Amino acid sequence: MEEFFTFQRLDSGLARRLAMMEAPVEMPLAVDMDGTLILTDMSVMSAKRVFLRKPWTIFSTLFLELTGKRAKWKKNLARQLKFDPDELQYHEAFVDWLTGESARGRKLILATASDRLVAEIIAAHVGLFDDVMGSDGNINLRDHKKAEALIARYGKKGFGYAGNSVHDIPVWNHAGQVIVVNPERGLLDKVGDSADLVFE
Repeated sequence: MEEFFTFQRLDSGLARRLAMMEAPVEMPLAVDMDGTLILTDMSVMSAKRVFLRKPWTIFSTLFLELTGKRAKWKKNLARQLKFDPDELQYHEAFVDWLTGESARGRKLILATASDRLVAEIIAAHVGLFDDVMGSDGNINLRDHKKAEALIARYGKKGFGYAGNSVHDIPVWNHAGQVIVVNPERGLLDKVGDSADLVFE
């Protein structure tokens, strides 16, 4: 009897994952950017490139970080950052899958903790996203803040979400489809069977 119920639980979980591999086209998909869509941290890139050209901005950036105004310094650096989105490294297998989702009519949203100015440039380059959500100088769109923003738009379990780190768990907790991309060390153990799709 014990073996029967174990099989039933596994079978139920497998059935759920198979069903969610192709979520309803009506369910929008929010996609994290840094470490997920791209294998780059744009905040780190912004800091390095701007600090090299304008080293005096290091002090104001540190002050903003220490006073809890991360979204503000991201905005300041984004306004000064110069980069070509073609030089970034993208997760090719995941982008190919997103292309298929877009082709079948699914709404794709780039939802990132990077500043919206940077995200819009990358979204335009990729050419798959219907909307962009990002940090705006006031709100750092990460963790619970990102979850709240997506719930406000689409409702609990009303959206899919693709991410790569522990900071995405608060979003996955309210997502109708859980997609793990380029997972950081130990993340799959934390996410467990809730992952519907995994792109290594």
